[in-house]
Amino acid sequence: MLANKDFSRSPASQANEGAVAPKPKTRTIAIASGKGGAGKTSVAACLAWILAERGKRVCLVDVDLGLSNVDVLLGISPSHSLEDVIVNDLPIQQAITTVRPGLDVISGGSGITALTALTKAKRIEFLKKIRSLDSYDFLLLDNAPGVHRQVVAFCLAAREQIIVLNPEPTSVTDGYALLKVLRQNGLRRPPYILLNRVKQDFDQATLVKRFAAVCKKHLGALILPLGGIPEDPVFHAASTRSVLPVAFRPQAPSSLALARVANLIVKRMAPDTLHSHVHGFWAESLFTMFQGLHLPVESPAAKPMPATPSEPSETQTRPAAREVLQRLEQVVTELADTMDKGTGQGQAVPSEDFSEIAKRLAFVANRLQHIAETWSRAGASTPN
Repeated sequence: MLANKDFSRSPASQANEGAVAPKPKTRTIAIASGKGGAGKTSVAACLAWILAERGKRVCLVDVDLGLSNVDVLLGISPSHSLEDVIVNDLPIQQAITTVRPGLDVISGGSGITALTALTKAKRIEFLKKIRSLDSYDFLLLDNAPGVHRQVVAFCLAAREQIIVLNPEPTSVTDGYALLKVLRQNGLRRPPYILLNRVKQDFDQATLVKRFAAVCKKHLGALILPLGGIPEDPVFHAASTRSVLPVAFRPQAPSSLALARVANLIVKRMAPDTLHSHVHGFWAESLFTMFQGLHLPVESPAAKPMPATPSEPSETQTRPAAREVLQRLEQVVTELADTMDKGTGQGQAVPSEDFSEIAKRLAFVANRLQHIAETWSRAGASTPN
């Protein structure tokens, strides 16, 4: 049971005590969608392919717990998956399938579910195995569609997020619902928004402008538009051959649009805050999975995007405040333990320990800020 597990300390800091961490170089990007059928997996695979063509070292990880199509789209049959690494103690290198120079794929299998059942010792062992993935320039995660605990955890742990939408009401509404949940759970960096399967003559600029306005008004969130990928029969023709459209017809309209998206991502002047250690990403994901996340009870599609401001009441936000304060207490305790460890051993505390604690504090601060803003807008007083 979860109550018997110790998640108060970061797995990364436990696994790396005394280690001097090199400067992180990997950009972790979680690709998600509010509903199935948005073409998220095709986008993830195509971007991974194009980035590899640009000379980047890319690892595409399939973390879709449902119907995974990464291997089908790429025409590969992985011999092992992340599940073998976690359950059968397989080295991580044996779960990697090389698709082309610069592009590796790791199939999730049922490994993502297995992550939630790891003991403390197994978590540390898993994170040690993951260290070898720090050599990649990009770690792309193809998430399951919808709003689930694992999706939220991976998106929050990643330094960048791409939310894929279709230009139709249900897809846009579900995309908004996903972003809302991410904001409620501490996301502060603006995510990329990418329209997929855009029909000819559709006014995508107006849709993106309206979506951005609603997100800013009701969520206080900014977005980074990546443009749109046109509806293209090349996708179907390529899929029947188990080939990516960007490899099948590089000059097709959809392929050129995807290339522009990849170029935008590469050319973005990414500050150091967008780089991370791959094992740090997995440690953050594991830590977040077991926290008291805000998750929707009903389908996101059941509620449209708001036309007028709608804020939760003081009563509704009180449990959230209590959970965040409990988490703050955990982090403060961890900080005190870390300081005591250094004092007792007469040694300097590894900077990576403080770095992991700083991430936790920043997460808690963001959650508290969100609650404070909610009460302020609602005109409610702080509860006892």
